[in-house]
Amino acid sequence: MPFVLLPHQANGNIYIRELGRAYAALGWTPIYGPENLLEGNIRPDLLHMHWPEEFYRWRGEGSTAARAEHFLARLEELKRAGVPMVWTVHNLAPHDIADAEVDARVYRAVIEAADAIHHHCGCSIEALAGRYAVPAGKPQFVQAHGHYFSYPNTIGRDEARRELGIPADARVFLQFGQIRGYKGLNLLLAAFDRLQLDRKFLLVAGLYTPPTGPGALRDRLRLAWRKRTARDFLLHGRPIDSDRIQVYMNAADCVVLSHTAGLNSGVAVLGMSFGRIVVGPRLGCIGETLGGEHNVSYPAGDVDALCEAMRTAMARPDPAADGAANRRACEAWQWTSIASAALSHAGLAA
Repeated sequence: MPFVLLPHQANGNIYIRELGRAYAALGWTPIYGPENLLEGNIRPDLLHMHWPEEFYRWRGEGSTAARAEHFLARLEELKRAGVPMVWTVHNLAPHDIADAEVDARVYRAVIEAADAIHHHCGCSIEALAGRYAVPAGKPQFVQAHGHYFSYPNTIGRDEARRELGIPADARVFLQFGQIRGYKGLNLLLAAFDRLQLDRKFLLVAGLYTPPTGPGALRDRLRLAWRKRTARDFLLHGRPIDSDRIQVYMNAADCVVLSHTAGLNSGVAVLGMSFGRIVVGPRLGCIGETLGGEHNVSYPAGDVDALCEAMRTAMARPDPAADGAANRRACEAWQWTSIASAALSHAGLAA
């Protein structure tokens, strides 16, 4: 069997595991792990890469620049060996890192090296071209982010709320996933405070990365005080186990994304997979993913618009129908479609 190298941790982002299973369903053997790329352990039949910064920003020895050069040298070795490469565009630069020439150099080199570039929506193609010089004729294709139906989903709303200590009649907004600067938690808190809604409740769950820089200590103290004193707020600032995701999703009436930057969001697809109404910014692929009928979008970074979007979401006449429509939309977002398209555009047989 031919094998595809997905050079990322299989026990990290579920995106990698789901895509690996999709390749396996098409008769390909998935191999995982950054070490298999960085140490040159294997020569795959296909390299399918995702987040370039993982190979030099947070692993390896020496300076960031030296690690980046090592990574690019490995890519060049595989290119010389004739190994086709597909790159999925998740973002245009590392999150929460000020523009750095090393990152721009790496992203430019990845674009040059890729035999095909995968985007999750049409506007991603425009965004990439707006930031980097993409060679004319470079094969690029759009295939939607895969669904998250593989997560357990058996717990009911009342049981989920009892587990979390949330009132049964609360109107619950959920922000889920890693809590990082670009996710706009302060924007969400400001919008929630302005929201005139009876029995409102804000649930925030995911690994909390404390902010740094000017005003960071003040923000951390305010968040700690809110967590300690507010009866309409619950923060679980830790990683959430996969089998516990259903508790948070099913306790919520609405999933809220308050990103102030970024290109894609797996949480938007996650919320839709669980049949929730999703509020999200018109930013990158997020607005396109949400569509215009069963979810609510708003201009990114606008606190008043976010507040109004949250109010609108809670006023939907038939939220169960909206949730069911979201799940139906996700049924078309198959992981095998991504794998099959990647193979095709790389000139390989599925």
